[in-house]
Amino acid sequence: MQEHVIKVTLPQPIRSEILLPEAFSALQAFVPIWALATETERNQQRHAVGMAAISDFGNALLPRVEEIVAFLNQYPIDNLPPEGTVLMQLLLSLAEVGPAIEFYKQPYVIDGYEPRRFVANETFVMRPAL
Repeated sequence: MQEHVIKVTLPQPIRSEILLPEAFSALQAFVPIWALATETERNQQRHAVGMAAISDFGNALLPRVEEIVAFLNQYPIDNLPPEGTVLMQLLLSLAEVGPAIEFYKQPYVIDGYEPRRFVANETFVMRPAL
């Protein structure tokens, strides 16, 4: 079995120029940090920012999940507007940090392996194409 190791670097804030709809403007500050395009970037970010940042993000986004999903449901998943793509990426980041908030109370998986060894299959066909 071949071992793959990824380099942990902070993702670049590539989505900060896209403004969220006015109803979600309170979440705009999280866009440069958490609107990340890939599972690998979200995993790296979870391990890079610390638990306080993870908790702040979760506390801000979790109460808005149903409202965000209602907004996204207006569009086909493969034809989201740019602000919809950013909202979807925020939801995916919430899913990434959820276990850290709910179970582990820390970014790392308790008794888990070194996160730099995690290499996501970014071509997995069952995830939505964003």
